[in-house]
Amino acid sequence: MAMENEFEYYVMNSKGDDTYPLLKVVGRKYTEEGLESLLYLEFNDPVPQNPVMADFLSGPYDFVSGRIADVMKSFDMEGVEFIPGELTDHKGRTIKDYYCINVECNTYEAMDKVKSDYEYDEDVDCYWVNKIVLDKEVLKQIPSNRRLGFRLEEKPGYFLYHKSIVDAIITANPTGVVFRNIEDFEF
Repeated sequence: MAMENEFEYYVMNSKGDDTYPLLKVVGRKYTEEGLESLLYLEFNDPVPQNPVMADFLSGPYDFVSGRIADVMKSFDMEGVEFIPGELTDHKGRTIKDYYCINVECNTYEAMDKVKSDYEYDEDVDCYWVNKIVLDKEVLKQIPSNRRLGFRLEEKPGYFLYHKSIVDAIITANPTGVVFRNIEDFEF
């Protein structure tokens, strides 16, 4: 990673246009070893009248098209899985071009507890985050290829991608996605 951008991370978000459908997982197929090998997907409600199939679709995970998955797979993103998805659209057609990005193996407690704005609720073991600043000292301890894509333990619904990954995706001119620097992100 380039030193000047070593700790620059982004979240992927849908462009927010209501023509991009949200996805939901309705089934899973496993290998004999118990690993997920295929996700069965459908549109989540409310389904757009004329859904636009973009390179990025959101849901309980980040879903990307095959061409964006190929860009990401060209990096040594240790601990990041690309699980194929089989999407049944609102008209019953099957689309096999989407991948679920799974970063659960790369979950790190890496929020700077001094510089971030948050409240921690011990009763429910939950952080209520207003602003995240990443703890660079914690990140330095994680091998760079294990933090090209990761999940923040304090905000587990957000998957973070290193600037080098984001730059490569942007070069591919993706549709339906915006990238937001996690330290500028408003919750």
